[in-house]
Amino acid sequence: MAGVSGYGLEPEFADKVSQLLDACAKHGLTFKISQGVRSPQTQADYYCCWAQRTPEDIDKVAQKLKRAGAPWLASLLAERRTIPRRKDWLTSAMPGDGWHQWGRAADCYCYRDGKMVGDGSDACYKFYAETAKSLGLTPGLFFSHPDAGHVQLSCKASASTQYTWPYIEEVMKDRFGDKPQVALPAGISDAKLLHWPMKITSASIATKVVGNGFYKDDPQLISARLTPSAALVTSGVTGTLKALADVYNRVGGLLEIFGNRLGTDPVAALAVWYVESGGRSFMPGRPILRFENHVLFDNWGKNHAAEFDLHFKFGTRNGVPGKRYENHEFRVGDSGPFQKLHDGRQGTEYAALGLAQSLSGAEAGCLSASWGGAQIMGFNYDVCGFASAEQMVSAFSADERWQVLAFADFCRDKGLIEKIKTESWNDFGAIYNGNGPVYGPKIKAAFNLKANLEKLPRIPTAAAISTALPLPTFLFPHAAELETVAPQ
Repeated sequence: MAGVSGYGLEPEFADKVSQLLDACAKHGLTFKISQGVRSPQTQADYYCCWAQRTPEDIDKVAQKLKRAGAPWLASLLAERRTIPRRKDWLTSAMPGDGWHQWGRAADCYCYRDGKMVGDGSDACYKFYAETAKSLGLTPGLFFSHPDAGHVQLSCKASASTQYTWPYIEEVMKDRFGDKPQVALPAGISDAKLLHWPMKITSASIATKVVGNGFYKDDPQLISARLTPSAALVTSGVTGTLKALADVYNRVGGLLEIFGNRLGTDPVAALAVWYVESGGRSFMPGRPILRFENHVLFDNWGKNHAAEFDLHFKFGTRNGVPGKRYENHEFRVGDSGPFQKLHDGRQGTEYAALGLAQSLSGAEAGCLSASWGGAQIMGFNYDVCGFASAEQMVSAFSADERWQVLAFADFCRDKGLIEKIKTESWNDFGAIYNGNGPVYGPKIKAAFNLKANLEKLPRIPTAAAISTALPLPTFLFPHAAELETVAPQ
């Protein structure tokens, strides 16, 4: 049957989607799943970014949700009321109200001669929709606002027609609230995950990379425990030491496996992670981001200079002082004051990214930013084993596992493993960041806290562990690149 694992779909729905894609294949149509579960945070982004939905409109909806007993979901809208707008309509579903948040909806698209069929009126989508109906699913093609690739389990328009808002709030906050791990899809409990995946020791892992040569495609690394078997206790711990411990508690299991495999100290990777991420935690759907105006200029702006200069500034261009990577500013409109980009807030970085993608396209925007805890530039997607920057960002958005694996692939490609082994931090920083004298001492200072880190008490992680979701289909070796399609 067609593989749909890794998209967070409920088991019953996943089985039917597999049957649907298989039926299409037998009819000579190639359909691929593009998106399954979607966090309410991302749903709020889609809801708020439509140009015809004003901040005042969003405020009214947020107040309605708050009065209905969903203050957390209301806060997601309030946080995004002024994000960059786009002309295209994406959704009318409020966060928590769409079936994507429940793992009961999926977006699948037809591919012909390797290209996605973008015309929703094409006969392939009619067959897809009619087959979905025959399987008891509800296709989006027949919605009042047709969505040819969408299919869902329920015939009800939204979750709020089936559940109360307090219940929706409770479920969404439990699954997608302020947690440093990917939310579990419905139907999978912590109890079921205690013995899944199978425990894999460093000795049982193959000694060489398999498949097409990338760590991210190694099945044993994919299924290995992301978190350590015992977490560090951080009660009363502050500053850099706490940040290092927090990173270890999220991804230390996999870092230790790489340490054993490569002969490197896992604390070295923790130190890099801390310096690059600024100690920020991972949020599903919103990996840590730093947008780079000068890289966008190289990828797109040099051929659209007038449009670029209306919205972006950086050092050395148009009289702006400093180096290219300094003094970055942006503005959403064509006039008015520019605002500082790197102000320490992720919301500002994402606002610049959204603006860039609205002008240059999704891929150019992804190419022009550094992503994840290890802050890998989007243009390095190929050395990390991805088919595009968009694909890499999609993986980084799903789970920190793919960020760790990409970090290992990047370090191997750039010859950085030996720098880590010999603790040559200035040399490491020069290659990794382009500025060894600045970044080297920062990494060294974090690494020098190793002894303090090892003194912290540990507790078994048991039900509190963070276990990776099944592998997204597009990350399997030799998988074809999936185009990013705006979901409904």
